[in-house]
Order: sequence, then C-alpha cells, then structure tokens
Amino acid sequence: MTSLTIRVRDAMGGYAATLHGKRATCAWSHEEAARRVARKVYGEAVDVKPDYLRHSDVAAGVRYRYHVTHQPEMN
Repeated sequence: MTSLTIRVRDAMGGYAATLHGKRATCAWSHEEAARRVARKVYGEAVDVKPDYLRHSDVAAGVRYRYHVTHQPEMN
C-alpha cells in the first residue's frame, strides 16, 4: 500500500512539502504547500487534513504532517 502522508519542512522564506518524491513550496502557508504537492501527485480531486507528528519526523526536521483525503465527485 502506498503512503498518503505529506511531510512539510521549513524552507527559505516559506514551506516545502514532499510526497512520493515530488515537492511543492508555498511562501505563506504550510497547509497550502501540502495541498499543492497532493494535487501534483493525485490530481485536483484531493485535499489534505492535519496528521500527528511522530518522533522520527521531529528528528528529521519535519514541522507539519498531513494526510491526503479524496473529495467526493460533484455531478
């Protein structure tokens, strides 16, 4: 099973989010950086929700953690 976890770190003047080897940045919001990388990997029909940090994340410099959620299709 593939991981749907996004890890967000501080970057120069903003935030950098990574998922499956892809990266996206945002200057104003860590949540928006996570949303951008999720949509880059899975398309526009996804969103993100906050997840709990683990001890290994903190040791690796991760500041925020998000989980990818799929939005219901609109008819």
